[in-house]
Amino acid sequence: MTANCLASIRRNTPPGVYRIILSDDGSDPSLSDALTDVFIRSRDSHGAVTATNLGLGVSLNLFDSEYALILDNDVLIPDGDLGWLARMITELEDGGPGTACVAATSGYSSPPQHILSVPQTYTADWNDEDGHGGYKDNLPVKWFISYCVLFRKTALKEIGSWDERYNPGNWEDTDYSVRVRLAGYQIRVARSVYVNHLGSKTFSDQLKRLLIENGEKFREKWSVGTLLDLGFISPQELKEMSQ
Repeated sequence: MTANCLASIRRNTPPGVYRIILSDDGSDPSLSDALTDVFIRSRDSHGAVTATNLGLGVSLNLFDSEYALILDNDVLIPDGDLGWLARMITELEDGGPGTACVAATSGYSSPPQHILSVPQTYTADWNDEDGHGGYKDNLPVKWFISYCVLFRKTALKEIGSWDERYNPGNWEDTDYSVRVRLAGYQIRVARSVYVNHLGSKTFSDQLKRLLIENGEKFREKWSVGTLLDLGFISPQELKEMSQ
């Protein structure tokens, strides 16, 4: 799966404008460093969050590029879409310096990155007699799912590392979304960028348990008031929690 992901990047991205940093979280057997520019391997497996931090550490400290893209290994860049990365950068810059990151769309994602939800945000400013509507502007969203997300490095440096309490994975991107917004930045969807996200391949047999356990960690970390202010819980949910 990792080899297919790397090959799809190489086939569909113009050379010379990117580097691939592969972070191997102690897999058995070890991944190959073929098709990569930098290969990092942990001796022991700690989890996807630690692997993300290792990759970002290399990008932030060794390379002077303006952007860092986090890409899960269960993602494939669609064949023939040679402009996906350029469009992603354009969408980030269109959001202005206050936009910390933009996330790609897919058919395997929760809103607001699911391809069936995204069109409602860009078709036009309109309403019809059935109450359907949409927005021309690319409005900020509350959170992102990190299977394919492009960051400004200046924002990453300010906000800091991803919280490794969520290892081996799940909820770490929601947690980072809170931190992005508390730092005063916005999150947007790269509406013109679609990737094939296979989804739930890393944690298939333990996904349900991790969602529950890390969801509890998330709620323990952040105050109810913070989550309410940022729209992560609704007034109705707050009322139910207090009963």
